[in-house]
This record gives sequence, C-alpha cells and structure tokens, in this order.
Amino acid sequence: MNILVIDDNKFTSDAISDYCRMCNISCKEVNDGRSGLLEIQTKDYDLIILDMAMPTYTGFDILYQLQKQRTRNKNIIILTAANLKKKDFEKYKEIGKIQVLYKPISLSQLDKAIKNSFRQLIHFNHITID
Repeated sequence: MNILVIDDNKFTSDAISDYCRMCNISCKEVNDGRSGLLEIQTKDYDLIILDMAMPTYTGFDILYQLQKQRTRNKNIIILTAANLKKKDFEKYKEIGKIQVLYKPISLSQLDKAIKNSFRQLIHFNHITID
C-alpha cells in the first residue's frame, strides 16, 4: 500500500510519514498543493491524505482539478482545522471515498481512518484476506 501526504505543515507530514514507516506502509510527502496535484496525476496512490488549508494552492483547488479531470476511485482523507462539514465535500464524491478528520488529529484517529481506507480498497478490488 502506498500513501501520498499533501500538507504544507512539515511537522504534520513528518508525523504521518513516521506512522507509515512504523506500519511498513510506503509514503511520499509533498508540502505544497501544486506538487501534490502533479504527484496524483503522474502516480497511482492507494490513499491521499490532503490538507485543505495550504497557501497558494489549497486542498479545494486540488479536489476541483481532480473533479474537472474526471478522476475516479480515489481514497482521500481530508485534514482540516476549519469548521467544514462532510456536506462541504459532497460535490466531490464522484472522485472517490472521502473521509474528513479535524486537526489536531490523534494517532488513533489517523490509524482508524487509514485502516478504513485500506478496507475500502480491498473491498473495491474484491480481495479477501484470510
């Protein structure tokens, strides 16, 4: 499994990367929105962890571009400190499965969200684990 983390806060992206290393999950960090979009367009990631409040090119800009390009079947965990609700992301649901986590997030919240995303991926690909 491989994860892309798009967050301008290096502390947050490093913490998520450390978690991934502990769990033997491949993880790439990108610290700006435009580089994150390019990464999504050029490589296939099982999960994208996306900060919404980045300077210059936000998480909403990335979601808009993915929607415009008719991107489908992406697993995305949204990180936000803002007062956003799940309904704020409904217009992007055709992109794929979106989960919303509110900062600050705990390790247990992150762990649960990542495991949920991987369960969705396994179910989507009709893979069973014995």
